[in-house]
Amino acid sequence: MIKTTFLSLLFLTLLNVSCGSKEKEESSENTTKNVQLILEFKTSVNDKFKIYYSKNPNTEIGGELFIDKYIYGANDMQKVIFNFPKGDLPYKIRLDVGTNQKVETITIKNISIVYGDKTLSGDEGEFMKFWSPNECIKFDDVNYIYTLVPSTNGIKTPVFMANIELQKKLRGLFK
Repeated sequence: MIKTTFLSLLFLTLLNVSCGSKEKEESSENTTKNVQLILEFKTSVNDKFKIYYSKNPNTEIGGELFIDKYIYGANDMQKVIFNFPKGDLPYKIRLDVGTNQKVETITIKNISIVYGDKTLSGDEGEFMKFWSPNECIKFDDVNYIYTLVPSTNGIKTPVFMANIELQKKLRGLFK
């Protein structure tokens, strides 16, 4: 009887330790995955794109967390990949699509977010459901391009903000 009880306790202890280490492995695996934002676009002018983000779903975007990329103007579609730092899970995202005041239009084909083997695809116009443009970005539904216009202060600051729907999707993606 004592031997059976001892073996049962030993088995339960080993099972508990085994499950605990598996949870730790899964938890550490999630922090080592890299989040990527993939933008497919066309613009004819050299520019700089920037992403600001918040790592906490309940915190507004401050400005201290950002990624920027210089891009070159071209007549063909381009793809730029923004790699978030390992362990950073962006819950709120602001995508600035340029600082060059000479840019008049930009074509955006896709804005997707990839996390490990999961993708929130924005292809075929799906990104429009998840990103809200500011007043400097006007969609031309005849030519399917975005026209960049100055704001009330006379400066073009074209920004897409992740809306509440994308924020919900990101929470599900990072689980």
